[in-house]
Amino acid sequence: MNPKTTDFLFGCKNLYNLSIHPFDFEKSELKEYKQLVELGKEIIQESGHQSFAGFVVEYQYRVSIWSSMIVLEFGKLDPNEILEISGTKTILNICLEKIKQNEINELSTEIIENKKNWINKIKTCYNTV
Repeated sequence: MNPKTTDFLFGCKNLYNLSIHPFDFEKSELKEYKQLVELGKEIIQESGHQSFAGFVVEYQYRVSIWSSMIVLEFGKLDPNEILEISGTKTILNICLEKIKQNEINELSTEIIENKKNWINKIKTCYNTV
């Protein structure tokens, strides 16, 4: 496994343990939050969004949510591109489904609202509204 992908997994675990959620934008200026987003962008740049989007199958520590958010925000996707590991669904749809899923632990009202607003922004960006 690429050392950066290992770092990404451990970064997600670290943020989970620090109670930092991808859509907790009040914490988006924290060093740890910024580092994880930058690392995700680096992995996309080096390995491609197809490879990075493969993290959607990871269930622990919100890895699938972090990776979905980062790939949709920074991956410059073709909205019709099929995720290879799925064979039938687009990266856009799979990532949005992951983000829309309910979490095991209840989220604050503010994070839920941030998530809804972000989803609407992404749908507008990809012309899927």
